Amino acid sequence: MNENNLNVVYQQYFLKKEADQIFEELEREIEYFPSEMTTVAVFNKRYPVPRKVSAYGDKNLTYTFSGNTLPTKPLIPILVRILKEANKFLKDGSFNYILINRYKDGQDKIGSHRDN
Repeated sequence: MNENNLNVVYQQYFLKKEADQIFEELEREIEYFPSEMTTVAVFNKRYPVPRKVSAYGDKNLTYTFSGNTLPTKPLIPILVRILKEANKFLKDGSFNYILINRYKDGQDKIGSHRDN
């Protein structure tokens, strides 16, 4: 997909068995922000969201959304591995940040919105 200087490519980096093992490790290792740090603002009122949020990456990066600014956590080994694999597919530059939104199941969702 190419639109307004945006290039989105879907790439399968890992086979299913390996991806399942990575997922299990992520489930054990990822540390999420407290839910009170990840509420969203709608018409000046704050609401909880049905997901857990975490951000990992280079020092001094932040993640800002809906009036929240969250610091990045230092990369852990499993995330370094994922970034190395993903970076093999880039022509220029490299990924240095991972945002994790963990929904408990396929029923949890956030309504129509725009990230800005």
